[in-house]
Amino acid sequence: MKPVGRLPAVVALGSLFNPLNSSMISVALAHVEAEFRVGIAAVTWLAAGFYLVGIMVPPLMGTLADRFGPRLVFCAGLVTMAVTGVLAALAPSFAVLVAVRLLQAFGSCATLPAGMAIVQAVMPGEDGRPPPRVIATISMVLTASAAAGPVLGGFLVALWGWRAIFLVNVPLAILALIVALRRLPEVRADGPREAVLPRLSGGLLATCGQFALGNVVFYVAFFAVPLWAQSAAGLPAHVAGLLVLPLAGLGIVVTPLAVTLARRAGMRAVLVSGSALLLAGSCAMLAARTVWPVLVAAALLGMSAAFTQFALNSLVFVHADRRDTGAAVGLFQASRYVGAGTASVLLGVLFDRAGLGGGAWLMAGASAVVLAGAVLLPVRRPGAATGGDRSGP
Repeated sequence: MKPVGRLPAVVALGSLFNPLNSSMISVALAHVEAEFRVGIAAVTWLAAGFYLVGIMVPPLMGTLADRFGPRLVFCAGLVTMAVTGVLAALAPSFAVLVAVRLLQAFGSCATLPAGMAIVQAVMPGEDGRPPPRVIATISMVLTASAAAGPVLGGFLVALWGWRAIFLVNVPLAILALIVALRRLPEVRADGPREAVLPRLSGGLLATCGQFALGNVVFYVAFFAVPLWAQSAAGLPAHVAGLLVLPLAGLGIVVTPLAVTLARRAGMRAVLVSGSALLLAGSCAMLAARTVWPVLVAAALLGMSAAFTQFALNSLVFVHADRRDTGAAVGLFQASRYVGAGTASVLLGVLFDRAGLGGGAWLMAGASAVVLAGAVLLPVRRPGAATGGDRSGP
């Protein structure tokens, strides 16, 4: 395999820390609260703080990658992950743990924007996009790491306690750093220039807005299903957690189908199909009263996530200036946490008042808007040839 052929795997390995650590913490919160006795409201800042950093920092990290070199930023993120893994495992107090956790979020937000800037520079493809198989590979790894987070975290906490979920980052980060230093090519940075802020086109902002709204739907389901399973269906916590596996796990299986559909029918077809699945899953959730309909709804939403993430991730490169690839990918990454944070806030009110149905109505309404956006969202660069959908692979 040529060195360039290994690039997607290297970038994916370095980028898995953000989704892995954002989901792995969920199984450790109760254990951290029990040790430090800080209360549930305080301990949730280990998750909420990570989300806040995930909203604010990725565009900054992407901009730094564009200005000073993506390889440097990528490797600095991995060093930060290794160091914070040790510091968090040794944290003597809750305040220290929160501070280290926020620093960990900074490191985890650096690798994806920087890595995709390298991919864009080394493997340019049609209409400004890297090859679809590259985007699909990285998307599948990110989806898999998010799905694996609660499972891996559960085993680590059960075997060695909550500190193990931070310590596991150390060998993973060291391995990723060694591979990155050997395999990541040097990419010329643009350096300082008159335009300090990245150029944000309307198409890029619309793409990120569509992704944020889709993630509102996805994370409402991600949070609401376990709550419903334990509070209404009376299922134990470990079984309730399994109900959300279709939301993340199906993305690994379905992403290659999205690539095939894009090749045959264009990116518009992928967007519309994913949005239609999102609406179908939301309507199924609205009608669900028992476990099996909930699983069907989760499966539809999981397939939708695979289609829409692949399509929208591809369109980032269509609408971003090549010199601002890192910043554009960072903005796209941040839009995921805008959706996640919005979902967590709204669900707290809706679920308390109306149970699963309250969140399902929100999902259905947001999905309808997403479907309309899928029809209207630009899928080509301004001025590109209009004779057919050139957004396909």
